[in-house]
Amino acid sequence: ISLFQPDEPLRFERIVLYPYPDLKRIWTRAWLPATQAQPPNVEIAVFNPDGSENTSVYMMAHPERRLETTLHLREPRPGATYQVVATLTLGLSETPELLDRQTFDLVLEFRNPDKKEPGFGMGVDWDRGQTPTQE
Repeated sequence: ISLFQPDEPLRFERIVLYPYPDLKRIWTRAWLPATQAQPPNVEIAVFNPDGSENTSVYMMAHPERRLETTLHLREPRPGATYQVVATLTLGLSETPELLDRQTFDLVLEFRNPDKKEPGFGMGVDWDRGQTPTQE
C-alpha cells in the first residue's frame, strides 16, 4: 500500500489560521498531500488593510506533509481585515515554479478553536463544526 498519491497535484489541502487572544500572534497550520517529489517551498504572508506586508514566513523545500508556525504581527489593529496569501512553489531558483496560491481574509479577532469557533483559511467546512486543529 502506497502512502503517496503520485497522481495528485501538489497543492494546499487546507490552511487554518487562528489569532491568539492577545491579537499579536496568529497560530498557523497548513496541510499538503503526501508526495515523493521534490519538497515545495511554502510562503504565508499577512497583508495590512492598506495592502502593505505585515508579516510572513518562508519555508524552503519543506519536506513534511503538515506545517505549523506562529506569525507575529507588527502593530496589530483589532477588528481590522487583513489579507492572507499562501504560496506553494517548486525549485530553488530566483523564479521557482508556482504550484498553488490561496488568498483569503482574516479579521483580527479571537476565535476559540476549543469551542469549535470557525477560524480563517481554506479547505475546511466551518459550518459542519470541523475542528481542523486536532489533526
